[in-house]
Amino acid sequence: MLNAPNELPNIEFEVDREHSGVRMVGCVTFVIGALVSYLIISSVLPQGGLITIGASLIIAVGLTYGADYLTKRYWPSNRYIQFVGDIIKLVSGSKVQGAIDAEHNVNLLMWHFEAKRHPRVPKGWYVVANALEQDGEYIVTYSIVSPTDFEALPLSRLSVKYQRKKKRKNEDGRDLREAGNYRRIAQAEFHRGELGAEMSQEDYYAYLDYLADTYTSWMPKDK
Repeated sequence: MLNAPNELPNIEFEVDREHSGVRMVGCVTFVIGALVSYLIISSVLPQGGLITIGASLIIAVGLTYGADYLTKRYWPSNRYIQFVGDIIKLVSGSKVQGAIDAEHNVNLLMWHFEAKRHPRVPKGWYVVANALEQDGEYIVTYSIVSPTDFEALPLSRLSVKYQRKKKRKNEDGRDLREAGNYRRIAQAEFHRGELGAEMSQEDYYAYLDYLADTYTSWMPKDK
């Protein structure tokens, strides 16, 4: 059974380390830290002016980094990718959000696009994603990487550049196979928005390497 209970995973990857709770704590810490720091510094240096504002912002940034570190460490998302025997599962607490039987054939989809309008991502970086699909069931993981790191990503040669909410150039000129693959990626990207699991760069690389080393019957080789 895909959802066999109480089995310990062979290996698991924590996902969504920077979940909404972590981001909320970071925002609140920055605002309160900046305000309190300004009040304290201005009471000591009433004529501080821009120095007071600058120092308050620097302190707030430091407090925010500290809050991020502590919340990521002590407030996990409780979501994991687990490998239990031949079953690959995405779990949230005790709930299974996706399960793939890796003993049988699995379709691998890979795509990437530029991460735009993201407050914590430098301009030009990529969202890189992959989906394991089997009989309409998806497990989608993704990470955010620089263009240089993307080139070193396992299987980057198979990653399709995806244009969101925009008709691709020369779309009518694509062959049926390419068009069908793009539709599958579009469906997987929709699933990523619903239940996608974000990984750190290190875990994303390790996850792909583990898949390649373990499931040689359906995972393509890196070279």
